[in-house]
Amino acid sequence: MDNQPAQPRKTIKSIYFYLVSFVALMMVVFSTADVINIALKTWVFTKADKDFYAHYSVCESPEMMPAVAPMDRKAVPAISKEECEKQKEANKKQQEESLTRQKQRDLVRDLSMIMVGIPLFLIHWRIVRSKDENL
Repeated sequence: MDNQPAQPRKTIKSIYFYLVSFVALMMVVFSTADVINIALKTWVFTKADKDFYAHYSVCESPEMMPAVAPMDRKAVPAISKEECEKQKEANKKQQEESLTRQKQRDLVRDLSMIMVGIPLFLIHWRIVRSKDENL
């Protein structure tokens, strides 16, 4: 009779520990895969991380530039070649910095998930696998 109420609690605890172990393991697996992805794109396949959509500026295609601004109907002033080059360089630098910042944010997130996931998994998995009656 005393065994009846203890059995459902034991089953619920067991399910909890298996579930937490699985979630922690998935955190580690996906974060590790993302770190490997970032490393490969950074050092091995460097062109894989380049933006494959062309960024056109007004400078590159003067024939596409509207002769009249839509809001105030005044003529758009022409941009010199030097100004165009400055603008292109500034855009390129901004894109590279943005990509670097994004990679760093992703790495921080992934490393945090790994550092939390490994101990979480090890602790819960050890409890699951133990022959102790504490489940």
